[in-house]
Amino acid sequence: MTLTHEQLDLTIEQLHEALYGMILARTVDDRLWQLSRQGKAHFVITSAGHEATQFGFAWAMDVGHDYIVPYYRDMALALAIGQTSLDLLLHVMAKRDDPASGGRQMFGHFSSHDLRFVGGSSSVGSHIVHAVGLALGFRAKQDDDLVAVTFFGEGATAEGAWHEGINFAGIHQLPVVFVCENNQYAISIHASKEVPVPDVATKAEGYGMPGVVVDGNDIFAVYEAARDAINRARSGEGPTLVECKTYRLRPHSNADDDSKYRSAEEVESWRRQDPILRLSKYMIEHNLLTQSAIDTLQQQAQDEVDQATREAEAAPNPPLDSLYDHLYG
Repeated sequence: MTLTHEQLDLTIEQLHEALYGMILARTVDDRLWQLSRQGKAHFVITSAGHEATQFGFAWAMDVGHDYIVPYYRDMALALAIGQTSLDLLLHVMAKRDDPASGGRQMFGHFSSHDLRFVGGSSSVGSHIVHAVGLALGFRAKQDDDLVAVTFFGEGATAEGAWHEGINFAGIHQLPVVFVCENNQYAISIHASKEVPVPDVATKAEGYGMPGVVVDGNDIFAVYEAARDAINRARSGEGPTLVECKTYRLRPHSNADDDSKYRSAEEVESWRRQDPILRLSKYMIEHNLLTQSAIDTLQQQAQDEVDQATREAEAAPNPPLDSLYDHLYG
């Protein structure tokens, strides 16, 4: 019997790396929440529950070549494409060596020049036009092998900027992939109050592109859809809207009380579909990894995050004389 990962030409090493990366993302996630409660991190918004969507797309992208325009919940994606737990901890503590902004941005504004990881705006949905602009630039410069991939929640699809960006991409059939991480809630508003159809991907037809719905907690399903959409864009066939159905396992942010708008039973039902547990189960069932080995990975991730936390706490803050660096005027 050919296993799912073999059908997709994924190696066992890739599975191991993805599982460790997802465990690491969740461990960083846990630490950020602890730091916020200790007053060491002002604002925290994380990726728990979204790991399969973000790592599945990372498998499909040409990292460092293609351009990635993330949104604020893409912390696991940052790790998946090559940022480190220390990078994220320096970012959340606003330290001088924060690779995203040198300590000048609120957490969630991920970026890296070398990785072509483009920092987004705080305004929901506004970064979609940035990705489309990049894709238009590729065409103007005849960089035919470049693709822009942008991520957003389902709430962003109710924003005017989202419409303008995806509409323009459809008209000009630009090499961009739109990734909706549909976690059911736009902060505290259920998707049924934000989107008038059951699937965001239904909207794609109105913008002249295919729409694809996948189980966002199944890393293999995500990878297959991501690979096809990116290959389609790279070969000149235009954009795709990929909707990944998932769920955030934590509140929207450390300033949110999610018990006011969703039940503990609902959250628990989604915890049973945790993408990390699903990949772990797949690997155990097919004798690709033992539970003991997974326990070792979890301890390794904990040790890595503990060390990164110590280094970030000891790192210098931005110096006062840098206050006006990188400002206009």
